[in-house]
Amino acid sequence: MELNIHDKTLKYVGVINNNLPEALHYFDDKWHRYLAEGSSTFEFSIPKNNPDFSLIQESSYISFYYENEDYLFNIIGTKEDDKNSLAVSCVNLNLGLLYETLNACSNTKRHSIVWYLKNAAKISDNILEIGQNPFSEVDEDKSNPILTFDSSETKLARIISICSSFSAEFKFSTKLKDDGTLQSITLDLFKAGGVGQVRKDVTLYYGKNITGITRTMDKKSIFNATTVTDSKNKYNWKAVEGKHYNSEGQLEFYKNAGENTAYALISRDTFPSQLKSDTNDQWVRKDFSIEASSEDSLWDYAVSQFKQFAYPQMTYEVSATSTAVTNALGDGRLLDIGDTVTIQDENFDKADGGLILSARVSEQEISFTNPSSNSVTFTNFVKLKNQISADLWSKMKDIVDQSTPYRSELTTSNGVQFKNSAGSTTLSAHIYFGSDTTETIADSYEWSKDGTVVANAQTITVDAIGVVDKAVYSFKATVGGKVVASQSVTITNVDDGTSPINLVIDSSNGYQFKNNIINTTFTAILYQNNKEIDSDGTKFAYIWSKTNSDGTVDTAWNLAHQTSQKSITITNSDVWQRATFDCTAEPLN
Repeated sequence: MELNIHDKTLKYVGVINNNLPEALHYFDDKWHRYLAEGSSTFEFSIPKNNPDFSLIQESSYISFYYENEDYLFNIIGTKEDDKNSLAVSCVNLNLGLLYETLNACSNTKRHSIVWYLKNAAKISDNILEIGQNPFSEVDEDKSNPILTFDSSETKLARIISICSSFSAEFKFSTKLKDDGTLQSITLDLFKAGGVGQVRKDVTLYYGKNITGITRTMDKKSIFNATTVTDSKNKYNWKAVEGKHYNSEGQLEFYKNAGENTAYALISRDTFPSQLKSDTNDQWVRKDFSIEASSEDSLWDYAVSQFKQFAYPQMTYEVSATSTAVTNALGDGRLLDIGDTVTIQDENFDKADGGLILSARVSEQEISFTNPSSNSVTFTNFVKLKNQISADLWSKMKDIVDQSTPYRSELTTSNGVQFKNSAGSTTLSAHIYFGSDTTETIADSYEWSKDGTVVANAQTITVDAIGVVDKAVYSFKATVGGKVVASQSVTITNVDDGTSPINLVIDSSNGYQFKNNIINTTFTAILYQNNKEIDSDGTKFAYIWSKTNSDGTVDTAWNLAHQTSQKSITITNSDVWQRATFDCTAEPLN
């Protein structure tokens, strides 16, 4: 990602680009995006030994172009050390929005959200434009609240307060001209939940792009009876009458006209305050006083509180892999702030087919130089009902299990090459179900030598004296009467002359990975006469190839890696579930 440096007039004066050798480079970068504030912060560090270091001034600005949008940042702080580096802190809002303090504002009438933004938050066209606006622009509209602001606060805090009163979300958008100067800053308004998209194309799964889910239940805040009064005594709570039904058509909350209390009926029946059946005092009460805009608003407030507190509070914490931020998902788009996705974990609620949540992206941390540190924070968790019956879910799981392949591994205790008919080695068969790291013990194993069955055991010992030149040993593993995995190895026996060259592939980080976090380096090592040859990779050409989990050759990958490389790096972009990598070495002369 290229960063642009602007002077105090916002004109371009330089770039920070790690792909240009002579340019100023950056590191330790972290872009933190926030849904609630409609904004973001950006931190990065630069070395001081580049001439362009002097372009970073207290009055400078930084910008970059990400996913078809401009992002412009004020430098609000720097930290310089004696180790040749400068840490820079930025925010992407006009300084006036951040630090200008507004006085208290009194008001006695209803107004539109635009009126409040322009008059109470002092938003003027020369600061920013109000763009998208789904709310009424009629001041006298009965849906508009009467707002007063009793204390001083920053302009940004006032904007957040106004939008919260209208149940609105907002987002700042910046557009720059070709020379880097500012074209516009726009404040777009949305109904609650309007920022981002409902990503029906995206489901995140535990074990793939979700590393953990924690669910916490808390009943301390439950109440199921309430009285809601108007703090200014303009509207009569006793006159209110209302009924609310749940999604299954059951009466959930109600209040009768002339009575002073609203009730959450299902909550009372499920969580009574007392266990005795001969008492009427089974309600848990909590009363409220609010600044109402109508009698209906009193009832709406009671319903909103019942929805939140009439039942145990279920909170979730979800940990996602960095690839959930950096990789395109679903229909090929990255997750964005405000996007709502589905999260699934079969380790919860197994009888119901697993836990299914709807969750919203509320924060993102993105690093352009270290994507593995990227993270995403979810909020607005809603447990979704699995529409598949337990029996059907079990059958579907069986089908999936039946189609999931086993992985096979063959290990040796003393290598695969003998010399002068001396020595022995033990061959062991191992199988793993799907991506499991715990070995599955097969019902039976069958070993063959050059196609002839020689043993029915998981391990066999091969003596050098029994191998003439070479022999192919293979095993088959059977589960439930079906051969589920097999693998073979060639054992050689060199009696005289020059020993053959043996190629071994070494992995810097093992051969099995969890949670789709893959990062290892494969190195081809050649041995002859039990000694490594061509350690510097100058005498042989090394050609790598990849076979997919379904046995097909990955032609595109092979073409991209056809140049000679003694070592290659493998990441999660190279492997889906499993893959087989091979290497051949050919002398260069």
